[in-house]
Amino acid sequence: MERVLIIGDVFLKHRPPFKHPENPNRIAAILNLMKNTNIHDLAEVISPVMAKEEDLELIHDKEYITYVKELIESGGGMLDPDTYVSKDSWEPALAAAGSVSYAAEKVIEGRYYLAVAAVRPPGHHARRAQGRGFCLFNNVALAAEKLRRKGLKVAIVDIDVHWGDGTAYMFYNTDEVLYISTHQDPRTLYPFEGFPSQKGKGKGEGYTVNIALPPGTGDNEILKAFDKIILPILEAYSPNVILVSAGWDTHWEDPLAEFELTINGQWSLVNEIYAFAESLGIPIAVALEGGYVEWVVAKSTLNVLSAGEVPLFSEKPRKERLPEDEIDYYIQEVINELREYWPL
Repeated sequence: MERVLIIGDVFLKHRPPFKHPENPNRIAAILNLMKNTNIHDLAEVISPVMAKEEDLELIHDKEYITYVKELIESGGGMLDPDTYVSKDSWEPALAAAGSVSYAAEKVIEGRYYLAVAAVRPPGHHARRAQGRGFCLFNNVALAAEKLRRKGLKVAIVDIDVHWGDGTAYMFYNTDEVLYISTHQDPRTLYPFEGFPSQKGKGKGEGYTVNIALPPGTGDNEILKAFDKIILPILEAYSPNVILVSAGWDTHWEDPLAEFELTINGQWSLVNEIYAFAESLGIPIAVALEGGYVEWVVAKSTLNVLSAGEVPLFSEKPRKERLPEDEIDYYIQEVINELREYWPL
């Protein structure tokens, strides 16, 4: 089946008023790498798709949407100490939300099997009435909500190094969207939530899966967490579609966190998700979230398009630093919280 990459210059318009890790260079690096890569042999490349303002009301309060729009029209400002908008942020914000939804809708329709939306601003920290953590609107949550309303069982796998609190809380009370996140121990990293004990409420109890892992987590450890926790839960849930919040800030060089993955490990994790989906014959849509080392963002984003084949890019393996018993302790903590809900 076809693969598609959604990317465009519109995402360069969202510009910080001061030096900021979430800046246009993240997308520019992907666009520049594409010039020297035979990406068209792997995937169709299409321009971003705009969301309608009313689409955002599916997951965000109307008052919040109006507030963001008016702040942008006034010249920009800060939604919180970390999250900016500039005078030109409205178009890229709508394009980010619209492109991820388009990717999800088209894979469900069978137009593509694998869709990658290389978008910014990112979205997984954005809550119903609050922009935070560099995020304005929750791109993946909007796509998931649209699919949920069509009666589909949606699994979101968030592989950003930070817990996607916005996404998690939007589906905290439902069993129609499964949210799984691998992230750094929230005692050591923003948003300082995402503990294994936070597993949903009411009908949603057990459907928020927080795999908090220690600083120093590398390629082998993240794949062990996939095999021990993510795979059996996905198999038991049997979704109709998988949405991946792909943050590349798990890389060892990223300045905002303390994981130790290489781009090889990042590709391998996506490839494991792809292999699971392929085994069930279900599609995947992948959305860019964090990642603040430009070459990593570029190579890992394009690497997704080679899932199921051979990665386009790799790097020298790193020595594993984390004692095996430490990662086992963290994994067991998650299993203990969730074994009454899932076959772990």
